[in-house]
Order: sequence, then structure tokens, then C-alpha cells
Amino acid sequence: MNIYFTASARASNDQKNHHPFIYKTIVELGHIHIDDYKINSDHEKFYSSKDFLKANVYKSALNFVKQADLVILEVSTHSLTMGYLIKHAIDVHTPIIALHIKEHSPGFILGIENDAFQLIEYNKENLKNKLKNAISYVENLEDVRFNLMLSPKVNIYLTEAAKEVNLSKAKFIRNLIKEHQKNRE
Repeated sequence: MNIYFTASARASNDQKNHHPFIYKTIVELGHIHIDDYKINSDHEKFYSSKDFLKANVYKSALNFVKQADLVILEVSTHSLTMGYLIKHAIDVHTPIIALHIKEHSPGFILGIENDAFQLIEYNKENLKNKLKNAISYVENLEDVRFNLMLSPKVNIYLTEAAKEVNLSKAKFIRNLIKEHQKNRE
């Protein structure tokens, strides 16, 4: 999977220590970075750079979001940029995993309700497992979306049936449709 990973250039040195670890873990899980993540290594250099360079970073970031199969952001530092990238990813239907450490909960984005958005608290010990599970969830997302109205009873049944086989409700329904389609052929 092609992944765009980034984080706030304003992150503290303690928080920045997590960034290379996240970057490396993504590779260890067998995925490809579409950006080399150098921009966040020196925030003073970035903020003092010429405006056309900042504009290029902006354009590149938006392009990376569009190109990526998945966007992974480290959001422990409150950042308008990270919020903007989340909104852009939602608008172009690119799934997002937003990571944060326990001590730095990302207040505003706690309210995002979107199936393609996952907010995950992590530490260095559990990052690999949490990312693996979150990426697996993304791999089960489909590109086409539609609304399905269910009665409360049917929704409860669907929720329980999907949990029994460790699938999302959407994946459970897709599997039923594929099975039905296969039986008709």
C-alpha cells in the first residue's frame, strides 16, 4: 500500500523522536512511502524559507494525499496543517490514520465521524500492532459508498454477526453480496 506519512513541523523534540520510528514501522509492515518526510526535520528552516517553497510544500502535500492509498498523520502536536490534511483526505476519499501519544490527545479531531478516519493512541511498544490492525481495517474499505437504512433489530443482528467473524459491518455485507453473486454465476 502506498502511504503518505507526515507530522507537524512544530512538534517538540520528544514528539519528533517518535516520527522516525513510525516511518520505519510502516516500512516493516511492508508498505511504501510516497514521501521521504524530510520537511519536518527542521521547522525553523521551513518557516523562514521563501514563500514559493512553502507553496510547493503545500501543493506537494495535497498531491501526496490524493496519490496515497492511505494517509498516516502523527497528531500529538495541535496543528492546523494536520487538521487541514485530514479534511482534504476526507474530501478526496483517502483513508486516514491519525496517531497520538497518550499525553497529547488531539482535542478538536476527536469529533470526526467518518468510517475512513481512525484516531489511535499509541506508544512505541504497541505501535506496530496498532498500525497493523488499523491498516488491515483500511484494506477492507471499499471505494464506493452508499447509505443503507436498517431497522434497529437488523442493525444489532448485523453488528453481532460481523463481530463473530471479526469483520466490519460493511465488509460482512460485501462478502454476502459477493457470495450471492458467485452463486448466481
